[in-house]
Amino acid sequence: MTEAPAPDDIDLPLIRQCPYAPPEGYDTLRATGAPTPGRIYNGRRVWLITGYDQARAVLGDERFSSDITNPGYPLYAPAFEGFRAFPLLNTIDPPLHTAHRKALVREFTLRRAEDLRPRIERKADELIDAMVAAGGSADLVGQFAEPFAASITCWALGMEYADMQAWLASSYSGGGAPKDPEQAAAEAAKAILALQEYFTRFVDTKEESPGDDPISRVIAQHVTTGSLSKAELAGLCFVIFTAGQKPVQTMLTVGVALLLERPDQLAVVRDDPATLPAAVDETIRMVSPLDLMPRVAREDVEVGGQLIRAGDGVIVAGGGANRDPAEFPVPDRFDVRRSARGHLAFGSGIHHCLGANLTRVGLEVAYGTLFRRLPELRLAAPLEEAYAVPSWHPDIPRLPVAW
Repeated sequence: MTEAPAPDDIDLPLIRQCPYAPPEGYDTLRATGAPTPGRIYNGRRVWLITGYDQARAVLGDERFSSDITNPGYPLYAPAFEGFRAFPLLNTIDPPLHTAHRKALVREFTLRRAEDLRPRIERKADELIDAMVAAGGSADLVGQFAEPFAASITCWALGMEYADMQAWLASSYSGGGAPKDPEQAAAEAAKAILALQEYFTRFVDTKEESPGDDPISRVIAQHVTTGSLSKAELAGLCFVIFTAGQKPVQTMLTVGVALLLERPDQLAVVRDDPATLPAAVDETIRMVSPLDLMPRVAREDVEVGGQLIRAGDGVIVAGGGANRDPAEFPVPDRFDVRRSARGHLAFGSGIHHCLGANLTRVGLEVAYGTLFRRLPELRLAAPLEEAYAVPSWHPDIPRLPVAW
């Protein structure tokens, strides 16, 4: 068993040069068969996991904690430090995590997602109607992906999209990028607190005037019985909103670009709508929108022959695991008929994404409707121009398309 760390730690996180491909270095690191030592922005050593089997094992091992208040929990950007004061569903451990997830899980079943499908279909048509009425080109992010993803997320909470947009517009001034890590953390904490306060008022409103919606049902079943506090429910609303909207928006933007750049695969989806479920999972596997999943070791654990000490931070690279040839043969080949359901883009273990069913249904509707309604859809500018500022996540602020 190797106990001494490698002498040359790499700087983490690695940067993507393409929005639908993980950093090139993952392949080399995975080939070593062991976790890779690296350092994050504050100089702290962490271990990077890039292999599928190791990633799945770590995510499912209770010896690795998701507790963000643990000093060893590796936050890989200074702006994220503000989250340490606001533990959420994805950054807490059992038994609290078990109780909170139990309160919500009935609202995120496949049946609930399918119940929303007609409403999601109407939203997709409504947004495409507006795009077509405005001319033969559009920004896919601003005119389709962002409002589509935000609408679904709001419906999952039982709130009106217009109300949330109005609140966001009045609450953020967009004062520019922070100049140093401390300012970044302070600004992030301020934004988190503002959203928490918004959702506290939202829960109060639902308690006073309940309706036939997810949060009203959770209040009736769990808040009134005392198994969940209103403050805890507000925090759950926060994580659903923040963790739900961006990944769907990214998958719509980057996923559509991926399909448009591969006409042979797009033709399969257009000609046979029955391939959409598999195509959605394959696209999610390729893009891995939330690539980096932090954990911290509770005790000494051996992974791939490497001893990870209690208190060490670990970052599971879902994008690396999803390109592991041992699990996905010829992993860089985009094949919409591939059986990719086992990808780790939604995580694994007890923290598997609560909204996975809704995400899949939403993307099936979005891809199917876009390519049916706009058969001549194409990129209006090279994708590399849209991804001009590479990052560790595949965010694209604007994607010009035409038809």
